Amino acid sequence: MKVVDQLRSVRHTFSTNRVRAALTLLGIMIGAGSIVLLAGLLRGGEEALLRTSQRANEADLVQIRRDEPPAKQLNKTRRLLAVGDQENLESSPLLGGAPVASEAARDTNIYTPKRKHVRMVGGAPNALGLYRLEVEKGRFLTDDDLFQRRRVCVMGHSIFNEIFEGKESLDGLTLTLEGQVWTVIGVLKVKPVLGGGGDGFWLWNNKVVIPHTTFDAMFSAQHETNRVFVRLGESTLLATKLKAAEGVIRDTILRRHLGVENFKIEGEEGEANQERLILAIIKMLLLGTGLLSLFVGGINIMNIMLVTVTERTREIGVRRAVGATPTAIMMQFLLEASFIALTGGVIGVLGALFLSWMLALLLTHLLGAWTLHIEYWSILLGLGLSIFTGITFGLFPAWRAARLDPVEALRYE
Repeated sequence: MKVVDQLRSVRHTFSTNRVRAALTLLGIMIGAGSIVLLAGLLRGGEEALLRTSQRANEADLVQIRRDEPPAKQLNKTRRLLAVGDQENLESSPLLGGAPVASEAARDTNIYTPKRKHVRMVGGAPNALGLYRLEVEKGRFLTDDDLFQRRRVCVMGHSIFNEIFEGKESLDGLTLTLEGQVWTVIGVLKVKPVLGGGGDGFWLWNNKVVIPHTTFDAMFSAQHETNRVFVRLGESTLLATKLKAAEGVIRDTILRRHLGVENFKIEGEEGEANQERLILAIIKMLLLGTGLLSLFVGGINIMNIMLVTVTERTREIGVRRAVGATPTAIMMQFLLEASFIALTGGVIGVLGALFLSWMLALLLTHLLGAWTLHIEYWSILLGLGLSIFTGITFGLFPAWRAARLDPVEALRYE
């Protein structure tokens, strides 16, 4: 049977009962469309969460922060988390040269003339990539700033606009913090907060970043730090062994802390990876809903094909009488079921693309940070599963049509 004849057969199936055909397509449309729509929304949601996060949350990042020691170790001599821990980790051969960075912070006030609470952060050039920050004006910290312990600062967007009223030029701008004068060398771009709003001093929009060496020299006599970061992505030794890396980090820091575990390691079980796990579970559940819709659509296809076989019994008898083989009859109805499913899949995918565009506009308006994502793998998956559903659920009706007795089929009214 030619493809043109097959398409005519499909058209006949649709035209004889349009309502029944539409209901048959509906399950496939919802199934294929939901896979494309949900894949795009989940990708956009994940990107929005990462882009608006105010903390470092890379998958290959291990964070060490201060914490209270266990009750049985409270009275033991111990050391606080400090730059020395960073240096020990940098020199550890077991970490394979993984980049290590530290961060210290101090809450303070700026009088503008009213008091404004800000967080002063001792950072390094790698803070831009670590926290997904961008510079709007001027420049960020450099290695020379750290080496020479310069009194320079990079201001968050909101605090800069509040103090300097959004001045275009940074020439000659200075800021007084903790009784010291700091030269303003840069301003960060707005770090959006998902859903808008939020004016806490912990936001990067309200932070002031200074060289961590200057911070250490002026405000931390014991060289303490709030966090230490180890990035394993560039380490050839432990890049895929996060749990093993955590053990190395724990043992290295414990030796310097005299065996007292007054720190917390956040890696594989940290909040960032837990968020990714939650997103992955949500993705699996939602995509499972799409597969369930395809299953329901497949049952509908089987139903309409069984009805079609019954309605066209005499036609099948005529075709058998003029020489059509059972295999040809089976292929006719199998291809017809596949065409029906593919039609529903194409309509569903196109509808999902349109809905994705509309929802991206709406979510951008409501949340302020949402990018339209079209996952091409989801389009191929939706269409592929549609065809697979049509073939799978069309097998029984096609087999039934092929087994009809030609003589009985010709007698059928």
